[in-house]
Amino acid sequence: MRDIGPVFPSRETFRELAAADHKVIPVTTTLLPDALTPVGIYRRLANDAPGTFLLESAGQDGNWSRYSFIGAGTAATLTEHNGQAFWQGQVPAGVPATGAPLEVLEESLKYLATDVRSDISDALPYLVSGFVGFLGWDTVRAWVELGDGPQDDLNLPSMAMNLVTDLAIHDAFDGTVTLVANAINFDGEASGVDAAYDRAVARLQDMTQRLVEPIADPVSVAPAGWLDRDFSQDIDHSWPEHEFLNAVRKTQQSIRDGEVSQLVISRRFTAPTTATALDTYRVLRAINPSPYMFLYTFEYPDREGVYHLVGASPETLVSVKDQRVLTHPIGGSKPKDPTRSIRAITEELLADPKEREEHQQLVDLAKSELSNICAPGTVEVSDYMIVQQFSHILHIVSTVEGDIAANTTALDVLRANFPAGTLSGSPKHRALELLDEWEPHARGPFGGTVGYFDLAGNMDMAITIRTAILKDQVAYLQAGAGIVAESVPATEADETLTKATAAIRAVLAAQQLQTIEPDDPQ
Repeated sequence: MRDIGPVFPSRETFRELAAADHKVIPVTTTLLPDALTPVGIYRRLANDAPGTFLLESAGQDGNWSRYSFIGAGTAATLTEHNGQAFWQGQVPAGVPATGAPLEVLEESLKYLATDVRSDISDALPYLVSGFVGFLGWDTVRAWVELGDGPQDDLNLPSMAMNLVTDLAIHDAFDGTVTLVANAINFDGEASGVDAAYDRAVARLQDMTQRLVEPIADPVSVAPAGWLDRDFSQDIDHSWPEHEFLNAVRKTQQSIRDGEVSQLVISRRFTAPTTATALDTYRVLRAINPSPYMFLYTFEYPDREGVYHLVGASPETLVSVKDQRVLTHPIGGSKPKDPTRSIRAITEELLADPKEREEHQQLVDLAKSELSNICAPGTVEVSDYMIVQQFSHILHIVSTVEGDIAANTTALDVLRANFPAGTLSGSPKHRALELLDEWEPHARGPFGGTVGYFDLAGNMDMAITIRTAILKDQVAYLQAGAGIVAESVPATEADETLTKATAAIRAVLAAQQLQTIEPDDPQ
């Protein structure tokens, strides 16, 4: 086998951790492949295979965040089929094999819980082991009493969470890549510790070999004018605009009647696509770098084939890190205009009473929801009404945070905040009922959440927006608008298209990428 550098933990420490009944132990080695980007690493280790993923993050200053995560494969995926939990791959001993999906996830997190990062390296980020994937919009039906909802024409699972097995962590600060092979006790036996360690080291060697093997890294160009081309003829609307406008007017009547103060109505766009998920992601990260960039590939639970989620979400649903809970409500927006300065649009946005009212309602909702799972007196608004800009739009953003209450889990925190008020409305329960009544299709992954639960009680979940669902050579894209009393229906329809623009352009442009081929040697 290929020789690699130092491996952590040592065999002796691994034995001690196993003896202490840690059921998942990360085994790591660190390399210096500083010529490889996260996309290049993904191409070598994952390349759109089932159970793989790529997670990146870009800040408002245009710089990429320090860590990127490449899921190189999973031994097990917890998904849903016909309303029941369904495991793909090897089910770890001791976790439920069947049952309600969220209950199985909760029990799996409890049973596999471990925190051994400090035993291996103080430099490791939070995501080393755990579950990574998505929970769709209909997850809410397990937590809130609702009817059956609209027709589900996507026929996708309500959740899919990969048990992290093999992982590469790219460090943009020093150019290193830490490879992680999680040793998972699948049989529940105390024996075979040395063999488990050897298998983990062998997987590190295999990942190293795949990183050093020469492959072609394409250099691509997009056709001229693809960023500003009119794409209106290239997409279909699953909800005709006049029906969407009528739903906006009905919402405003419900607001006048006192049923809701805000409702977030969404509509879906579709486009045929033959592009790979990776090419779609490459274009999206180029035109709309965002705090949550992601590419997931999952197997269907009931048939052959895979589907992909490719997204650039700007918005945290909720995160838990070292017992601190944080959320970033986003509400209130203006599209960019090449004829106007960002400063002028920002001033107009912050002076718009409709946009301010929409945002204030979401901040109040976030404070209320965090107060249910945080220690008394710890919830605070640490940033208020900050304008952030993205490729095609400006948003008002605030930060609400607090200390997690005793005996509260990350899944409890998610339950208290799901779905986001920025994707539903206020009061939330009545908003959910109206969305069930008025939207023509089930939302599927849209409006749910993507991210991870680690095994030490931490969590980082984004809202599934600005996302393309790639399924059977069709891209599905959805966007919503927050309706308040002062809304102008036509403006809200335009807002949904503005929010979906980056993902739509990525889908269309990815099909037209042209790879520059090297000259033949003479």
